[in-house]
Amino acid sequence: MEMVLFIGLILVAGFTFGKLINYLKLPAVTGYLVAGLFFGPSLLGIVSPELITELTPVNSIALGLIAFLIGGEFSLKQLKQCGKTSVVIAVVQVIGAFLFVTLSLTLLAGVELYKALIFGAISTATAPAATIMVLRQYKAKGPLTENLLAVVAIDDALCLIIFGLCMAVAKVMAGKVSGGLLAMVATPLWEILGSLLLGIIFGWLLLLISSRFKEQEDKLVVTLGLILGLTGLAEALHLSSLLTCMTMGCMAVNLFPQESGRLFALVKSIDTPIYVLFFVLAGANLELAVLQKVGVIGVVFIISRVLGKMLGAWLGAVLSHAPRTVQKYLGLGLIPQAGVAIGLSLMVQQNFAEIAEVVTTVVLGAVVIYEIIGPFFAKLAITKAGEVGAGKDV
Repeated sequence: MEMVLFIGLILVAGFTFGKLINYLKLPAVTGYLVAGLFFGPSLLGIVSPELITELTPVNSIALGLIAFLIGGEFSLKQLKQCGKTSVVIAVVQVIGAFLFVTLSLTLLAGVELYKALIFGAISTATAPAATIMVLRQYKAKGPLTENLLAVVAIDDALCLIIFGLCMAVAKVMAGKVSGGLLAMVATPLWEILGSLLLGIIFGWLLLLISSRFKEQEDKLVVTLGLILGLTGLAEALHLSSLLTCMTMGCMAVNLFPQESGRLFALVKSIDTPIYVLFFVLAGANLELAVLQKVGVIGVVFIISRVLGKMLGAWLGAVLSHAPRTVQKYLGLGLIPQAGVAIGLSLMVQQNFAEIAEVVTTVVLGAVVIYEIIGPFFAKLAITKAGEVGAGKDV
C-alpha cells in the first residue's frame, strides 16, 4: 500500500512540476528532475534512498522503451532521405564530443581513462525534444532546420553504440574482466555482438507475433512484453539492454516499416507515466553534497561537451560542403541533453558502482544546465540563420 501511494505521489508531483516549468519556457523533463531533487534525499527526503532502490526496475523499463523507440528512428530509408550532409555532421559531432570530453577530463581534471571514456560516451547524447520545441514555436524552415532535425534523429542511436563499446572497454581497463587475454578480448565482443544478435532475434519475433493480431490492445501487450522480456534477458546474460532494445527497434522498422510504425505509435501512447517516474527518480538521485565535491569534473564536462559538439558540427558541415549557415550555427542546436544521458548514467550503477554516484551527479547537474540554456541557443541559431517564421510548422 505504501509503495503504491508513493508512486501516485511521484507521478502527481512530477506532472505538476513539469507543467509549472513550462511557464518558464523550459522542457517538462526539467520540471520532473526538479521535482525529484525537491522531494528526494538531498532536500525534503520524502523520496528516501530505500524507495529509490525499490523502484530501480522502473529505470530498466524506461530505458528499454527509450532504446526501442530510438531504434525505430534509425531506418535506412530515413538515412537516405537525410542525405550525406546530415549523416556526416552527426558522426563527426558525436566523435568531437566524445574526444573533447574524454581528453579534457583525463588531462585537465585528472580522471582515470576508463572513467573518462564513460563520461565521453554519455556526452555524445543529445535531447531532441527541447530543440524541436523551439523550431516549432518559431516556425523555422530552411537548410539549418532540416539538417538539425536529421542530426538529432541520428545522434542518440550513435550514442548508444559508442556507450556499448566504451562500457565493454572500460570493464577491461578497470580489471573487471578476469581470465587472461582471451577473456579480455572475448568479453567485449560477446557483450556487443551478443546484444546485436539478441536484438535481431527479438525484432523478428516482434513482427512475427504482432502481425497475427488485429486488435491494437493485443499488439501493445505483445510489444511491451517482448521489450521487457528482452531487457531482463539481456541483463541476465550480461549484455547491453540498451543495444539489444535499440537493435530490436531498428530491425523492426527496416524489415516491416508499416507494421512497426503502428507498434511504435502504440508504445508512445502509453510511455509518459513511465518517463515521469523515471525522471523524478533520476532527480532524486542528484546528491547536492556530492555536486560540490565533483565541481571541477562537472565544469570540465559541461564546457568540453559544448565545445566538442559545436566544433564537431562545424567540421562535419565543412567536410560535407553544407551551406554556410549550417556550418556556422548548427552546433548551437545540439546543446540540450536529457533522457538518454540520464539513462546511461544510471546504467553505470550496474557495472561501476564505485563511480556511479559521481557520474550520476555530474550528468544530472549538466542536464539541468543544458536544458535551461539549450533552447536559448537553438533560438539564436535559427535567428542568425534567418529561418525564423519561414515555415508553417516543423
